[in-house]
Amino acid sequence: MRDHRFVILGLLLALLPVGAVRTPAQAPPYGSPGAPPKKGIGDRNERRLFQRFVEDAAISTGGWVELQYRYDNLADGSRHFLGPNVAFKIVNDFEGGLRFGWQDVNPDTGSNESGLSDIDLYGKYRFPGGRSRTAVGALVKLPSADETRGLGSGKLDIEMFAAWGADLEAVSLAANAGIRFNGNPAAPLPATDDSFLVGGAILLPASPRLTFVIEATFETERFEGAGDDARLTLGFQARSRRSHGGLRGGVAVPLSDGAPDYQVIAGAYLTY
Repeated sequence: MRDHRFVILGLLLALLPVGAVRTPAQAPPYGSPGAPPKKGIGDRNERRLFQRFVEDAAISTGGWVELQYRYDNLADGSRHFLGPNVAFKIVNDFEGGLRFGWQDVNPDTGSNESGLSDIDLYGKYRFPGGRSRTAVGALVKLPSADETRGLGSGKLDIEMFAAWGADLEAVSLAANAGIRFNGNPAAPLPATDDSFLVGGAILLPASPRLTFVIEATFETERFEGAGDDARLTLGFQARSRRSHGGLRGGVAVPLSDGAPDYQVIAGAYLTY
């Protein structure tokens, strides 16, 4: 197993002070007559996770459209992915969305393959609350990728999840857990297992327009013999001056053998 503990510890120590924003000694408590309006807390809905964008308690107040690129450096090759990540408000505290794209798979042995990825459709509901909120949802993977070219499993997957989030004075906290029922593909593809996933994140608003994200995720193996996927993602989200979009980027490092050697994520998003 790869050992990145010392590198990760150094990165965490470098990023954590960003969230140590001082609050004036005379600042009134949240909810008192002189406290800041709730709008500042609500704006954090626009600050989203990278690996668990869907399985998060954040809900879009209007819509989110992101063009995202991902590069995975794998133990036996590499993979490029480019496509939209879309989320939209259905009613208050109810979000729907989809994601798909074009992928290019380059194995160390064998021919390169490219084509349409699978399509994820999801919906989630967030329960009423204050600074601390809970959400539940479900995701369905439509098997649109060509399994004969190694781009997908060719089977339907269903995931159910729950999420929790809390907005504190200096940081936001996020946690999620779920179960995924993975369709069993035909030979010669390996058999699948139902997988369990958990994750947690700290979002550090360095300024009204810049947020750093520290996100840890874990999922048991989806395919037999593939290994569990545990990774740590360090990223940022920068909003434009008019707050109608911005840029996001991050790097993920492996915490288990089933994760990519490293992953690079870059995206440009618009909100409405």
